[in-house]
Amino acid sequence: MLKRKYTGYLLLLPTLALLAFLSLVPFIYAFNLSLRDLNLRIPRLAGQFVGVDNFRYLMREDSEFWHSMGITVLFLVVVVSIEFVAGFALALLLNREFKGKRIVVSLAVIPMMIAPVAVGLMWRVALNYELGIVTYLLKSIGIPMKEALLGTSATALATLMVIDIWQWTPFIFLIILAGLHSLPKEPYEAAQVDGASKWKIFRLVTLPLLKPLIIIALLLRVIDAFKTFDQVYILTGGGPGNATDLVCMFAYRTNFKIWNLGYGAAVVLVIFLVILIVTAFFYAVTQKKEEEVV
Repeated sequence: MLKRKYTGYLLLLPTLALLAFLSLVPFIYAFNLSLRDLNLRIPRLAGQFVGVDNFRYLMREDSEFWHSMGITVLFLVVVVSIEFVAGFALALLLNREFKGKRIVVSLAVIPMMIAPVAVGLMWRVALNYELGIVTYLLKSIGIPMKEALLGTSATALATLMVIDIWQWTPFIFLIILAGLHSLPKEPYEAAQVDGASKWKIFRLVTLPLLKPLIIIALLLRVIDAFKTFDQVYILTGGGPGNATDLVCMFAYRTNFKIWNLGYGAAVVLVIFLVILIVTAFFYAVTQKKEEEVV
C-alpha cells in the first residue's frame, strides 16, 4: 500500500528534477551576475565582486528604472482594467444561445491567437503615417494627423495600450464565458423564485461564484502585462524618448544594448521579485475566498 502511494511521485521525479534544474540554474546564475560589476564594454573590470551595490544603485539612484516602473504600472492598470470590463461585458452578452454563436466566439478570440511579434508587425504597417489604414481612417473622419501615433510621446503609450487591449480582451472574455457556462443552475432558480432582479442575481449569485475564476484571470493578465516586451520592441523600441520604456524594455536595453550584465541581472531579479509578490497576493486572496466558501 505504501509503495503504491509513492509510485506516482517516483514517476514524476525525473520531470520535476528537470524543471527544477531548468528553473534554479538560470536563477542562481543571474543572482551571481547581479553581485558583480560585469560590463562587457569594460573588460578589465569584468566580474569584479561588488556585493549589493547594483541593487543599492537600482533602488536609490536610478531614475530611469523608476520611470520605466511607473510607466509599466500605468500601462498595466489601464489595460487590465479595460480588458476585464470589456471582456466581462462581452461574455455576459454572448452567454446565451443564438444562431451563429460558435462563429462569433471564434472570431472574437482571433486576436489572442496571433503571436505578439506578428501583432506588432501588423500594427506597425497599419499605423504607418504614409500608408497605414489607421492613419487613413482617422484622416477620413476629420481627425488631423500631423505626426504618426507612435511618433509622439503624447500618443505612443496610449496607442500601445489600445493594441494590448485589442489583443488580450478575448483572453478575459474566453475565461469568463467558460466560467458562466459552468455555473450551476440551482442558485439562479432559487433567486428567481425569491423574486430577485437581474442586477441582484448578478451581484449576489454570479459574481461570488465567478470570483475564483476572476482572480485567476486577473493574475495571469497582470503578470503578462507586466512582462510586455514584444510589441514595444517592434513598434517603438521604448521611444519616442522614453515615453514607452516599459520595465522589460529597460532590462533588455541594459543587458543587450549597454552590455551591463551585472546591473541588468539585478534589474531582472527585481522584476522577478515584483511578479512573485503579486502572485503571492493573488494566491492569498484566492485561499481566503476558498475558506469563505467552505
